[in-house]
Amino acid sequence: MSHRPNVLCFVTDQHRADHLSCYGNTILRTPNIDRIAQSGVRFERAYVNNPLCMPGRSTWFTGLTPRGHGVRTNGIPLRQDLPTVPGALTEAGYRTHSVGKLHLSNFNSPNGIDPKTIDPQRFAESRPLWESGRVQGLPQPYYGIQTVEFVGGHGSGVFGDYLNWLRREHPDAVRLLSPEAGMPSPTGAEQSWTMALPQELHFNRWVADRSIAFLERQADAQEPFFLWCSFPDPHHPFCPPEPWASMYDPASIPLPARRAGELDDLAPFYREIYESAMQLSGRREPTRVGDEQIREIIARTYGMISFIDQEVGRVLDRLESLGLRENTIVIFMADHGDMMGDHWLINKGPFHFEGLLRVPFIWSWPGHFPQGVATSGLASLLDFAPTLLDLCGVPIPEGELPAFPEAPLHLPPWPGASLAPQLRGECQSVQDSVIVENDEDYLGLRLRTLITQRYKLTVYAGRPYGELFDLQEDPDELHNLWGDPAHASVRAELQARLLERLIMTDSVLPRRLAHA
Repeated sequence: MSHRPNVLCFVTDQHRADHLSCYGNTILRTPNIDRIAQSGVRFERAYVNNPLCMPGRSTWFTGLTPRGHGVRTNGIPLRQDLPTVPGALTEAGYRTHSVGKLHLSNFNSPNGIDPKTIDPQRFAESRPLWESGRVQGLPQPYYGIQTVEFVGGHGSGVFGDYLNWLRREHPDAVRLLSPEAGMPSPTGAEQSWTMALPQELHFNRWVADRSIAFLERQADAQEPFFLWCSFPDPHHPFCPPEPWASMYDPASIPLPARRAGELDDLAPFYREIYESAMQLSGRREPTRVGDEQIREIIARTYGMISFIDQEVGRVLDRLESLGLRENTIVIFMADHGDMMGDHWLINKGPFHFEGLLRVPFIWSWPGHFPQGVATSGLASLLDFAPTLLDLCGVPIPEGELPAFPEAPLHLPPWPGASLAPQLRGECQSVQDSVIVENDEDYLGLRLRTLITQRYKLTVYAGRPYGELFDLQEDPDELHNLWGDPAHASVRAELQARLLERLIMTDSVLPRRLAHA
């Protein structure tokens, strides 16, 4: 058995931090994810660097900002020539494997290209290519991962290795994925139904089963492993099977954080989106959602999360029974959150509010990290890559050639920080701010946000408006202080800090190869 730690990453999609009981939710029950938190360190203030799937997941894999890796929004495939975390681990002797969602390239066909001519190597996660049979599996290795068992899409739209398995082993069950086969929403909530597919055949169960099978194969292996266990839920549509669909009573769900007249104090596009049901990157047009509908949506989301929690527990139990837990770093994290009715909106978009930006981020390693610790130090998805490689004793990949010796004062190759000192309890925080960037081409907006211990500032490039929230006095972000004269000096200071942070997080790769 290797002395280097194994790595097990549990990943969820569109999962806000306060949708876990270990983050203070008094209704939702997640005892197995709580087990990870009780045995390790929970980051109370971990943020995404972009509120969409593909940019966030590309940041996990590359350690770069969306500016650095180029996936500025959904629909842009990650470049295949960039060094990745799984690739670095593979080079260091790790056995790397992924089960479930990846979303490093497009689910949909590229616009303006005949599906018959699409390059299956570049767009291997494309649903049309899987449905046509041109893709039977992801190319391997895939962004540095040696082997992959893939699930693409969400709800009734899932595809990939999971759907091929379901068609092969349980062909009569495939139709049970559809909303027509299930129980419709009692309130008429959009994208909400009870899935007829039994939990035993659901993709969440399949992800856990295939992850367990990998662990069993690795039980006696000499090399350490990296396992990416990635659930497509609780991303919309809101369609858990029973017993999860009815586990939570919508009547018990409090209404979201919002206030009358709030949209008039925000950037003009907020009201435009609310009034017009405009579709955005990663957003399906839901708006003007009634109180009973939003309660139902939240209750079904809670059911989806409890279902995931059960499957996380099954994987953890097998990890422990195989004797692998002590030498395994276990991480639980999500790519972004969901508005869930906060500020009158659901799903995601260019909305830099806590519900969308703040995500679960939990690390556990028995004997190396303190147990049951909640840290308020700031962290972001940018920190995942340098932290993990630091803990595994693997250098950050900087390219194929050695550094130019006459220019030794290199800037750090990745803009994130290693959280290892914080995880070990050696300090309270390793940074005083994090940044979020968002290029929304549906609206022609460029947003940049700075988050500090107390404040959140959002600047819209070329626009006179913005947002400034005092998170200490106004944690629900209901009072925009951007135009408040009493906070003019705070705003100016934060704008200067944002500029500096943007400069310091620009990519410095590739390195210089010669003097000229």
